[in-house]
Amino acid sequence: MRRRRGLSVLEVTLALLVLTVAITGLAQLLATAAAHRRTSDQRRLALQEVANQAERIALWSYDELTAEKLGGLAASDDLLAASPAALLTATVTGEAGPPASKRVRLEVHWTNSAGVEVEPVGLTVWKHRREAQP
Repeated sequence: MRRRRGLSVLEVTLALLVLTVAITGLAQLLATAAAHRRTSDQRRLALQEVANQAERIALWSYDELTAEKLGGLAASDDLLAASPAALLTATVTGEAGPPASKRVRLEVHWTNSAGVEVEPVGLTVWKHRREAQP
């Protein structure tokens, strides 16, 4: 009786098939992880952008806070580097009732790499008029 040495063509083919499936699955996993990381980075930068803009607005006086001045706000270079299509919008509305106040809504809109619009990041801040002290 002869002892068999080596591998048959069928065994080598099956081993290559299993290896190919494993490598393909790993490549898909890495691509998905990279896409999630990119989305997470874009969202983090958008949140940072609205927070920074809110801090700038907090330094303005009540009377300085106008729609024209808010129209001059622009997205930062860091945000535009991560999301070139990012758009910062700011709206101001007067709020009724004492004390007099204005509501400012800041939002960042952008699209992902597939061109689909992502849920925007927003922040609302209020600015109150300082009342005269008696």
